[in-house]
Amino acid sequence: MADKMRLSRSEIECRICDVTSVELGIRRDQILPTHSLVEDLGCDSLDLVELVMTLEETFGVTLPNDGPDPVSKTIFTRQPFRLSDLAELIYIQQGTGTPERTRWRKPIINPRAASSQPFTQLDGRWQTDPRHHLSLFEPLTGVTSGRQYRRRSDGMRCVLIPKAAVEIGCDEPDALLDERPKHIVELDSFLIDAEPVSTTAYCRFLNSLDEIPREALGDWFVLPADDDRNLHQLVECAGDDWRPVPGTDRWPMILVSWYGANAYSLWANGRDWRTYRDDSDLVDGSFLPSEAQWEYAARGVRYQPFPWGDSPPSLVQMRYGQHRRSAQYRADTLPMADVNEPLGRSPFGLHHMAGNVWQWCRDWYDPGFYQRAEAGKANPLNRTPTGTRSERGGSWVGPAELCRSSYRRGRPVAARGRCLGFRCISSVKDVQ
Repeated sequence: MADKMRLSRSEIECRICDVTSVELGIRRDQILPTHSLVEDLGCDSLDLVELVMTLEETFGVTLPNDGPDPVSKTIFTRQPFRLSDLAELIYIQQGTGTPERTRWRKPIINPRAASSQPFTQLDGRWQTDPRHHLSLFEPLTGVTSGRQYRRRSDGMRCVLIPKAAVEIGCDEPDALLDERPKHIVELDSFLIDAEPVSTTAYCRFLNSLDEIPREALGDWFVLPADDDRNLHQLVECAGDDWRPVPGTDRWPMILVSWYGANAYSLWANGRDWRTYRDDSDLVDGSFLPSEAQWEYAARGVRYQPFPWGDSPPSLVQMRYGQHRRSAQYRADTLPMADVNEPLGRSPFGLHHMAGNVWQWCRDWYDPGFYQRAEAGKANPLNRTPTGTRSERGGSWVGPAELCRSSYRRGRPVAARGRCLGFRCISSVKDVQ
């Protein structure tokens, strides 16, 4: 695009609103440049990928959100992220040309792993018997390495991560600003789920509660009736019972907010799920992993870009980059992998620590947190509210770059996504 053909910001904003109206099926007079994509327009990662690719073709530009350019990263990580921010990116990127993105038009190929672990997560209801004082965890014998337990509440296999001094963050030349600097922190031992929480286990959680207020279900995962993502909801209510949509019982629970993930984490660990908003500073206010715990569990004590090391990723190793332009999905055709399929495998044997679904963390997301003194303290956790909680790991929608173990980003606590799930941690004290 020659300089004389450059568009003004206002022209770009107007055309972006036109395109967004068509892409999201929202009346044009209800869209303004000041609208945020998540909070106001209900976008998730899949909607955003589609919108970005359409805008790249419309304006003949490349919109990099995962490259080394700090300006693009800064704009893409603004909270909230508005249509005016997209306009700013397009204004800056004029003349860069539409990217090839030939991969987005190729057929999806999902090579399955050579073997899968048994699926141990439970359906039904968790009913504790006061006559039997059973521990929440039962040790697993015959495991090949480390110490593992099974959580009685949901059948989850949990791995003990040992205490260590751990490298967190990244100082590589292509590291983004919010990943810097690489620093060493002391982390106490903890248990972490070997897999993301499945639809089966989440329905067990719902069915085990005596009564769930309607507003809580709305906080957790139930969408407004006019939200088009209802087509991809993986759990449904049949009478008095919740159950996975047929064909999705081993898939990660998605379209779940931070609140919905935290409520489950409390219940699974025998705590009061009613405190799911974690408004206090209590130690047991959440059993979602901190960013530091998640990163350590994903790649081990020393820095490496992916759970398996330095080698470039492939679809044999993790599930990523599956979405194709304008692809239409039913709930049971979303290109996700079963939680027990050993992809994105960490040094501790955890599944999907890269790709498949993003995973909520406990920290409030702050792009400058690693530059603060608190990040270097033992067992660091950003407790300063920012409006967004951290998520890690990448997903089936995006590129491999977003699946790096040190890649950070945040999302509003009420956000839901078709590529966003979670896993829990547990306290070693509960094992004892």
